[in-house]
Amino acid sequence: MTCDFAGQIAGRAGRAMLLAGACGLAITICGTALAQETAAAGEMAQPADAAPEQVATGNEIIVTATKREQTLQDVPVAVSVTSAKTLEQAQIRDLKDLASVVPSLRVTQLQSSANTNFIIRGFGNGANNAGIEPSVGVFVDGVYRSRSAAQIGDFPDVQRIEVLRGPQSTLFGKNASVGVISIVTDSPKFEFGGNVEASYGNYDALIVKGVVTGPVSDQLALSVAGGVNKRDGYAQDLGTGNATNERDRWFVRGQALWEPSAQMRVRLIGDYSKIDELCCGVVNLQPSDATLARSARWAGG
Repeated sequence: MTCDFAGQIAGRAGRAMLLAGACGLAITICGTALAQETAAAGEMAQPADAAPEQVATGNEIIVTATKREQTLQDVPVAVSVTSAKTLEQAQIRDLKDLASVVPSLRVTQLQSSANTNFIIRGFGNGANNAGIEPSVGVFVDGVYRSRSAAQIGDFPDVQRIEVLRGPQSTLFGKNASVGVISIVTDSPKFEFGGNVEASYGNYDALIVKGVVTGPVSDQLALSVAGGVNKRDGYAQDLGTGNATNERDRWFVRGQALWEPSAQMRVRLIGDYSKIDELCCGVVNLQPSDATLARSARWAGG
């Protein structure tokens, strides 16, 4: 008798707990439904011209540092990316000016434009000796530029510039033992567009460059870019009478993009540039004792 009574009590207690759980679930469901109805009513109460709430999204930077398109966060390489907007705002004319926005990069122009050293993290050589291969490779759209004079031209259609720090010989070859400067230009567009930039400064400095692009057919698009960079010299060579530290360079660049299908994309690029300038005159701010002695001898006749 005692066991039956205890079993009845336990059964009633279990049913009570089950009912309590069901009530709690019902209350939760009802509360959720009530909240949804309240939110719906609030949305219906908003005026029709109310602006939708802005959702913050992160900006993804696509790079090709590993020879394939990846986001900057996913690339296991120390790389600095300079976008076209930054190049425009900072007035980056060529790779020599790029050092102002990339802290680990230093560009040193020696006797002429053909003797330009690119140094990353304090290392770099090769420009001042034709028998030494450079340790910082410069690539334009994946094509290696072995000559310094072919590396410092202006590019009005640059999409981004990637500076890869550290040895990159596995993907880019033996000429990238210190790092890589990769210039990625903008591909032709299937709609007409373009831009022109011109500036004028002292010593008759004139810079004009621009690009125009557009479609030829539904599968073929072309673009043509060009520019001129001129400036008179501001240093006078008393020995020859010539003005040094001038600028005289121009370039032209053409591209063709053919997309016959979504799985096939062919891009043909050709460019030509010329540099003919008297560069890099050296001025001694503090003369040595030998120079002072020679000047004194000339002054005394």
